[in-house]
Amino acid sequence: MAVALSFEILPGTPGLALAEVAHVLVPGRGRTATGDGLTPEGAARVAVAADLFRTLGADRGVIVCAGYKSPADHKGRPWTTPEAPGEVFCGVPEADLMRDALLASGGDPFLVRAERHSVDTVTNLLHAESHFGDSRPVAIVSQRSHLQRILPIIAPRTLRRPYLGVVVPPLSPGAVPSSMPGVVPPPDSEHFLADLASRVIAARLPADPARAATVATRRAVLLWRLAQALGKREYL
Repeated sequence: MAVALSFEILPGTPGLALAEVAHVLVPGRGRTATGDGLTPEGAARVAVAADLFRTLGADRGVIVCAGYKSPADHKGRPWTTPEAPGEVFCGVPEADLMRDALLASGGDPFLVRAERHSVDTVTNLLHAESHFGDSRPVAIVSQRSHLQRILPIIAPRTLRRPYLGVVVPPLSPGAVPSSMPGVVPPPDSEHFLADLASRVIAARLPADPARAATVATRRAVLLWRLAQALGKREYL
């Protein structure tokens, strides 16, 4: 017997309903200390995205898993993939970790895409645009606090399609895997500078998508260097 799933929706483009969505976008949420695993928050995003994608109609589009790592993350051994010939990554990109998890849950390899070059949420959305293949609407899957930054600040400046948000529920202590002893799920909140950083990175970007991604990446790296100089070491 099929179980009906319900999702909490946060509005983005006025009037857009979940029934109109074709694509799913999953921004990365950091990696484990070894650089080759998802954080519990990232894994929770993947689980909701997988459930959501199964409910979309027969004409559904793709799931885009977006993210390499933050500029402050230097974890992991050199890693390569045949999908990016000649490129060597520091650890496994968040996008590939999320894609692997989606494929392990039964996802279609043709419909699950990895965007492995973005370094923050603004560049997640900019780079993801080239992976959708059409202009149909997208659902962005993330925690509430993240969506409350994405939907009013980032998406209007980066996406070229209608969008809405699908909320990932808060983690319970039991959601942390046994391989991460002592890790307590953090509250669903963001650093108070995250909004400001995103506004700076996304401000007055060039109209050309490739140039916009280059400019945003440069700004994100500079801001992370400043944050590190001020003592910030973790995910913003």
